[in-house]
Amino acid sequence: MVKRIGIADPAGHAEAVRSILHGAMALYLARYLNVPPARIPGEGGDGLDDLPRDIEVLRAALLDAFDRQRQIELAARLVARHLSLGHPPRALIATLGRALLREDAGFHAHQMLEAGVRQFAEWGNTGEGWHILIAVARYLAAHSPTERAALQTADIARRLMRGGELHQEAATDGQ
Repeated sequence: MVKRIGIADPAGHAEAVRSILHGAMALYLARYLNVPPARIPGEGGDGLDDLPRDIEVLRAALLDAFDRQRQIELAARLVARHLSLGHPPRALIATLGRALLREDAGFHAHQMLEAGVRQFAEWGNTGEGWHILIAVARYLAAHSPTERAALQTADIARRLMRGGELHQEAATDGQ
């Protein structure tokens, strides 16, 4: 493909190689997986003004969205709103991490968050970086909520370490 577009030495032409890769992936997604690209909230007339402005209210709303099924677009909109208002990305990343850690998430969810945070660090607080955090939020929302049995196990372990009992016998009359 690089030869076809007329570049003799592709070593110094990262933009051309990136364009080819993006084109190939777009074609693959559209034709073979039949997955349309997800719209970025706030672009194309999709307003975010109906969402809260306060950072703590936004973070609470995001955690609440992860507590309910099928809240993928709401999670994406809340992340886009957070970033578009200029709130610190670290607070948002901490909220995404908290949402993940309270779930019984598998390896891939942890891997997705870590990769997303690393990519965001590379791209910075730019449009591309925003897209990455929005994608992470969509992924986590698609896999939330879980049964959260691990939290229950940790709570039981903590009670036992403090000298508590698993089961208490019912008090009998006369004793």
